[in-house]
Amino acid sequence: MTYEAFKRQLYHSLMELDTAEETEIGILEKGIEYQEDAAKRVIRAVNLSDHGKEEGRLQADLLYAILEKGGYDCMLYWPMRQYYERYKAEGWQGVLPELAAAISRERREKNALPAPGNTYVQSRANLILRPFSAERFRAEACDGVYWEMGDIVLALYLLVYEDSENYITMKLERGITGNWGKRDDVLLTGALLNCFSRMPPRLYPAQDELIYYDEKGGVFMPGEEGIPAVIDLRDPLQGILGYRLTTTRRLNGAIAIFYPGVRERLAQLLKDDFYVIFSCVNEVLIFPVRRKHLSELREEVLHRVALLEAKARLSEKIYRYVQVRGELMEV
Repeated sequence: MTYEAFKRQLYHSLMELDTAEETEIGILEKGIEYQEDAAKRVIRAVNLSDHGKEEGRLQADLLYAILEKGGYDCMLYWPMRQYYERYKAEGWQGVLPELAAAISRERREKNALPAPGNTYVQSRANLILRPFSAERFRAEACDGVYWEMGDIVLALYLLVYEDSENYITMKLERGITGNWGKRDDVLLTGALLNCFSRMPPRLYPAQDELIYYDEKGGVFMPGEEGIPAVIDLRDPLQGILGYRLTTTRRLNGAIAIFYPGVRERLAQLLKDDFYVIFSCVNEVLIFPVRRKHLSELREEVLHRVALLEAKARLSEKIYRYVQVRGELMEV
């Protein structure tokens, strides 16, 4: 996809995701002098913040969102080129969830009400994603809606029933979603944000895998209350044994590595790039790069996968999160 096509697609996707009338979303291009008041406010704020002076034109293309919040405007903006590079590396799942989550957070603080119901609006709060191995997903497969990263699939499902012991989901095929008039990336992004909200991520030392933790433990994302995750960078054994990343529900917990901001936060806490093993659908294993050799990891992957039932397996590949590039890459 070209850069210009990416800009148009990103704009339309965010417009579909955000139906609140009080949110204004737009794209401003560098070097152009705009006459609209909203555009002028954004340009003035960006140039003052980034360059210390009020200029009438931008030095880079920007995506912006303006939300009315109790009588004042909240302004968000993002550099388009940076997100285009991420899109080329990771696809829409590396771009849309993060931007949509930022807008959604601001709207939740305002307590905005959802738009009047229709089939999609009635269902969207219960859309979720489930992780599968691409091989298994295709074998069962189906005319589903999904994102694909390497040999891992994140598939769209509807949460039909949930209580403390039961979690019943239904796969959504295009015969259903086709009537909603929403693009796949819009549906998948909304579902990922729902998972993040319903089942926040949790991080535990891998050596404690036999110890039970309640959902208040393992907290590592900013702004969330609970018992902080135990990360001791001075303990070489902890790094060698790694960490388990999952969710509060511990069901389909491998989805947590795809939540907006999680990979960046892990790299910040570990002060290093890290390897990711997707051995099981319910969790992923995290290893700081400085503490683990690839040869050791390959043996560990084969050992863990051999112990799992086929339906619980996710991938035998190893991935590395490269902090300077902001990318999750197969190694």
